[in-house]
Amino acid sequence: MIKKFDVIIVGGGPSGGQCARILSKKGHKVLLVEKHNSFEDNNFSSAGMTLAPLKEFDLPDTVVGSYWKGIDIQCSKKNYAWKSNKREGVVLDFGRLRQFLADEAVNNGAELLLGYKYYKKEYDGDAVIAHFQNSKTKEKISFKAKLLIDGTGPVRKVIYDDKNEEPELSIGTGIEYLIKVDDKTYNSCADKLVFFLGHKWAKNGYGWIFPMESNILKVGAGKIFVEDENQANISIKEDTLRVIEEFLELKEYELLDIHGGIIRYSPGINDTFYKNKVVAIGDAISAINPKGGEGIRYAMRSATVASKYIDTYLSEGKDEFDKYKKKWRSKHRISWRLSELSARKLYLKYSDSKIEERIGMYHSITNMQVLIDSLFEFKPGKIFHKIVLLYMMTAKLKLKKLFSKS
Repeated sequence: MIKKFDVIIVGGGPSGGQCARILSKKGHKVLLVEKHNSFEDNNFSSAGMTLAPLKEFDLPDTVVGSYWKGIDIQCSKKNYAWKSNKREGVVLDFGRLRQFLADEAVNNGAELLLGYKYYKKEYDGDAVIAHFQNSKTKEKISFKAKLLIDGTGPVRKVIYDDKNEEPELSIGTGIEYLIKVDDKTYNSCADKLVFFLGHKWAKNGYGWIFPMESNILKVGAGKIFVEDENQANISIKEDTLRVIEEFLELKEYELLDIHGGIIRYSPGINDTFYKNKVVAIGDAISAINPKGGEGIRYAMRSATVASKYIDTYLSEGKDEFDKYKKKWRSKHRISWRLSELSARKLYLKYSDSKIEERIGMYHSITNMQVLIDSLFEFKPGKIFHKIVLLYMMTAKLKLKKLFSKS
């Protein structure tokens, strides 16, 4: 006899955990399946964000690795710093976040299955059967549900049975070193996010240093637009080591972990949101900020939006998943596209001197809030407005000089 659930959520990341948390609280019978044996395994996300998601998703301090109140952008020649006298954001502990969401779901009555990898689905009347295999023992097990939720991230393993069904996807890749450092090195980065731009540090991409607790730093590099995946992986490893050895000037440190992964996303958010009793959430619908790679907030937000329509389907039998896609795209598509175009210019087209010039200009006309809006909130408008004003003032000065000479 196959055990039955209202919904099976495949993938225990931020989107899957948030979906399980919401639906179980509404009284639905939920199974959350995670392929790793622990939420500390594959703890890959750098997880830098503002304070807003803590309130938006009611997250406790226990999932916070550190708080930040400054942002530095280190270019090839100069460092540009934005500072605040108060906390502006957090670096989450990705493993503890996923564990918290899963624990909340279990406390609401959901069941959690660790160490089992999804490999196929089939249909039985109005139900769908999901098949899983234990990552170590190879034991196979199956469950039946009214709906499957694809929280498998960029692999989109559940929503698509064949790669040919996928939309055109762009590829990004990233790597991160988790290192333990001495007090002096840690204190130099303890309360800020440091980003690296320019050909010296990360040609056609960007790098970062994010602080965690207990003298631990996350140091990484990423490329958002990748053609040769193998070459990109070699490059980002070299970029990361350059930051550690040249910027931090470290010859000795304790390497705690190396993790990374591939991001695959649809430039126009043309993903399949729902098909044949499968609902996609998180990175499976390209819920990521293409400029900076931030994904946790948008993954959880997509799960929150999707859960409304999943609940309607389970409670009332109404299939309104077309509204889920329309709602998400109407809110995010234009700003997402602008962010992606901006990122393409910055990472692929600008020369090293152009990057330095642009960041220097941004630094001269923006404060911390405007920078946060641009990097984290999909709101480039304030910067564009300030740039227009700057160009108008420059043009007026030029005209004034021209007329004074005549």
